[in-house]
Amino acid sequence: MQSLYLTAVFLGLMLMGFSAAFAAALGFVWVDVVKPQQLAYSIITGWPLSMAAALAMLGQYMINDRKAPPRFGALLMLILFFAAWVTLTTSMSTIPGRPWQKWDWAFKVMIFAMFIPFIFRSRVQIEAFILVLIFSAATIFCSAGVKTLLGGGGYGVLSIMGGGNTGLAEGSTLAVVCAMLVPLIVYVMRHNLLLPKNLFTTCLFLGIIVTAVATVIGTSARTGIIALGVLGIVMLLKSRNKRWWIAALAIAAVAYLNIDLTATTWGERMSTIESYEQDSSALGRIRVWEWTLDFVREHPLGGGFDAYIHNRISMVTEDGTVHYYPAWQQAGKAFHSIYFEVLGEQGVPGFIVYITMILLCILKLRSLKTRWKQHAGMAWMVALADALISAIFVFLAGGAFVGIAYQPFIFYVIGLTITLDQYSARVLRDDQQAALRKTREERRVTT
Repeated sequence: MQSLYLTAVFLGLMLMGFSAAFAAALGFVWVDVVKPQQLAYSIITGWPLSMAAALAMLGQYMINDRKAPPRFGALLMLILFFAAWVTLTTSMSTIPGRPWQKWDWAFKVMIFAMFIPFIFRSRVQIEAFILVLIFSAATIFCSAGVKTLLGGGGYGVLSIMGGGNTGLAEGSTLAVVCAMLVPLIVYVMRHNLLLPKNLFTTCLFLGIIVTAVATVIGTSARTGIIALGVLGIVMLLKSRNKRWWIAALAIAAVAYLNIDLTATTWGERMSTIESYEQDSSALGRIRVWEWTLDFVREHPLGGGFDAYIHNRISMVTEDGTVHYYPAWQQAGKAFHSIYFEVLGEQGVPGFIVYITMILLCILKLRSLKTRWKQHAGMAWMVALADALISAIFVFLAGGAFVGIAYQPFIFYVIGLTITLDQYSARVLRDDQQAALRKTREERRVTT
């Protein structure tokens, strides 16, 4: 039944894709997040679903939808340059074969991010994109959140739909993404046009928020708690009514000071944040980060995807002793940080471009908030820009301790930022043209 359901959803999205490019693009997002070809037991197992959705999207765009293309501005140029740069560093890698496997999916993510402002142009299309993204991720995390609420969970033992250790099936990645999605869920709950605003939809979105937060806790991923903490601070600062947030933080502080959380498996793992120097996992990351800085000094252009293999580190014991993989084994300890991941793999130039993209997104979104905050008809854009900024901050905090630099979610945010910026430019242009026509009409009447 699961295979039939997943196949039916994919075919339904593709049928809608024959009518509009943005519908096919929604199918690509669903496939990119859910990965149904890995969840299905038969029929679509192993099918190149991403390629099929991408071809449908490109075909529809080229044939029927090439109107109002976005201006090729700085952010689009940076994404294009970054995609070209990762291709160059991969081609220069001394690791045989393996880097191209990561390039294959990371490159597709970047190219799709470039197409987002070409395909999604109206408010309804933008909100459809966000809704599909939320519901696709919820397909993965809702079962994990419910299990946590029922008393399950734990580091490495929380049952996540799809299994494995990649994408949203990896606990730390899932924890950060769940925290990133909360501001977007709040946005669609308050401002979306596609779903009616009633008790059912409000409860639906609140339920997704609760399960998302529960999933973060259930993974017992320390980076998820950091991401959740940053999310709470950001939402507190942006909240108009801060009393409830302050009360919640006060209750959490009292619980922390008076309840022995170390008596639980979750609390015991969280306590290692304070005693990182005695935790072998944390020590291993620190050694890898130190190695990365030394590696980049010798290889300023980076080592290409999966360059961490060169460090040969297998583990670091609590006494600080480093153990290495044998020379014949193609393995090493991963970067476990977006900053060191990009720096080690793409070198100084790639790191500068990557960070510049994210900082430019924040600046553009803040500019959009400032420009439209006094315009009642654009309150939705101000709210969405605010939600995207919050998601970026959560990503920057949580990503400091997990290697998700090329995962699609941050590139979706970048693509949506360009889309909002282009939408704003079109609205301003239309307003200026309308004002010009009005002026001409007034002059004609007076003469």
